[in-house]
Amino acid sequence: MKKKKASWGFDVANLDRRVRPQDDFFRYANGGWLKKNKIPPDESRWGSFYVLRKKSSEALHEILRDSVHKKVALGSNLQKVRDFYLSGMNQKKLTKDGTGPLNRFFEMIDAAASPDDIISLSAYFRTIGVNALWGVGADQDMKDKSVVRLYINQGGLGLPDRDYYLKMDNVSVRIRKKYVGYIENMHKLAGFKTNLKKTVDTIMSIETSLARASMTQVELRDYEKQYNKISLSGLKHITPAIDWKKYFERMRADVSLPLIVSQPQYVKEAGRILKSVPLDDWQAYLKWKVIDSLSPYLSEKLVSEKFNFHGKVLSGTKKMKPRWERVTSKIDGSLGEALGQMYVEKHFKPEAKKEINELVDNLIDAYRERIKALDWMSSNTKKKALKKLKAFTRKLGYPDKWKSYAKLNISSDSYLENHINAYQFEFFREIKKIGRRPNKKEWGMTPSTVNAYNNYLFNEVVFPAGIMQPPFFDPDADDAVNYGAIGAVIGHEFTHGFDDKGGTFDKNGEMKNWWAKEDKKRFEAKAKKLIAQFDKYEILPGVFINGKLTIGENIADLGGLVIAFHAYQKAVQKKERKIIGGFTPEQRFFLGAAYAECGQAREAALRQQINTDPHSPSKARVNLPLTNMTEFYEAFGVKEGDKMWKPEKDRVVIW
Repeated sequence: MKKKKASWGFDVANLDRRVRPQDDFFRYANGGWLKKNKIPPDESRWGSFYVLRKKSSEALHEILRDSVHKKVALGSNLQKVRDFYLSGMNQKKLTKDGTGPLNRFFEMIDAAASPDDIISLSAYFRTIGVNALWGVGADQDMKDKSVVRLYINQGGLGLPDRDYYLKMDNVSVRIRKKYVGYIENMHKLAGFKTNLKKTVDTIMSIETSLARASMTQVELRDYEKQYNKISLSGLKHITPAIDWKKYFERMRADVSLPLIVSQPQYVKEAGRILKSVPLDDWQAYLKWKVIDSLSPYLSEKLVSEKFNFHGKVLSGTKKMKPRWERVTSKIDGSLGEALGQMYVEKHFKPEAKKEINELVDNLIDAYRERIKALDWMSSNTKKKALKKLKAFTRKLGYPDKWKSYAKLNISSDSYLENHINAYQFEFFREIKKIGRRPNKKEWGMTPSTVNAYNNYLFNEVVFPAGIMQPPFFDPDADDAVNYGAIGAVIGHEFTHGFDDKGGTFDKNGEMKNWWAKEDKKRFEAKAKKLIAQFDKYEILPGVFINGKLTIGENIADLGGLVIAFHAYQKAVQKKERKIIGGFTPEQRFFLGAAYAECGQAREAALRQQINTDPHSPSKARVNLPLTNMTEFYEAFGVKEGDKMWKPEKDRVVIW
């Protein structure tokens, strides 16, 4: 048995003992921490994830800062991350250049003589990270695991979601008014000082038209409705005003094969307004997209104005993050596997990967047993569910083969050019995949990322090195705490493979119905009960969680906790049961789970989360799943009359 440190992985100072665990477990487990750790002025939310993300950012920054003093070989990864860092930190040059670097783009837009030119320009701008009109990307065909397709989806908005343009409540109206002021101020900083009202009205009119044609966040959960395979000629038929051939040639995309249009009605509407809106209005729209998208790589005046709206207004953040942190985040996003390779060499212990693998094995065993014992699933569907579970692949820590950046040019001369070069490098690398077999060894997150994901198309779960550290995982901590924290996170990602979206994909990652009809009905009935529970959860006065939007994450939260709990029971059943810190092993499991989800947010950030995020706020992610777990009731003696109590008939048990 491994030797434990004096600390068992949970600090009892985090507790708020004035609160009964049977009434509000989130506050009981985390109240002490929340009281002592107010949200920093440069953050919109704060908690376990965010503290660890700050630690990860500091570790990356140390690597970048040290690179400045090292001799580097031209073309090496170290040279590229170093020069990207130097260009981003050269505030004196950025101030001197002002908005001058954007003039060449404005000249390109002014030279547009027809709607076809606007389409061609929007294609070019898409390759440098300016998302105008709609989004374009490459991914595995959802119904054919053997080929990568081109996808077109809705986009082109400046506000986070369509509802910000269309709702008439006081908050939405206020945000629209602030957005109008933001557009005007950014134009002034970019040197546009005449006809500003007309320009702003034009931009708002175009974006509002695009918003009306956009799917809602809830509608975007239905992948079947978004699977619309079509040929180039078919696309031309529904949008005759758009020269798609010219558009795709500009971004080097091969469309000899069918492509997938996720929101045909949106693309159709975009084509209609392209024809009806005057050319100079489209020029104003494109200029705005350039200013808004590329401003982070320019002078601090533009960066500050962008923060004033996106940070202060939309998220409630009081202060902008320091430049080093913003630049570090950018390099991690652009050269993530170059910087990540340096990160894991310094900060990731190989033994962590070994222990996580063992924990995953136990989770899969527990999941297998839970599926076999389900009373709502028929034997035939169980067989298919078990095959899908067995087919899951796992990626832990970092890629087996690192991505090559050999053909990417990075220098210390220009932060904006480095962004453009890095974005185009990645964009064209993705576009080249069209028509080929998917590369299932690639990662969708950088090694330092404090997060995890389930890729339905690859039927895989992925856990970067960044999340494999306290408070989520500590090789020296108590097993109960580790299973409650990282175990629940891993179980969460496995459960995504069986939630309302993931459950529509089979063991091969193809969108197929593998459920018996009656089983699907029973699953949906259980999901409906969970939706109703979250719909009733008031997160702010008069503001309730959207159960339909968050159902996938809520199913995964509940399933993750259940699976991790039973995996822990299986793992320790032969070991001596100890009381540590006054808590039983089961109680320590739930404390670990609650602290892993410890968090708080500013009101503006909460409102934005409710509107756009499929994840429920932290308190709901802890308390609501636990009210459905009989295992929690037994661990803490929850009884009728306690606030965490639900009648057994109302508890939702899915996996």
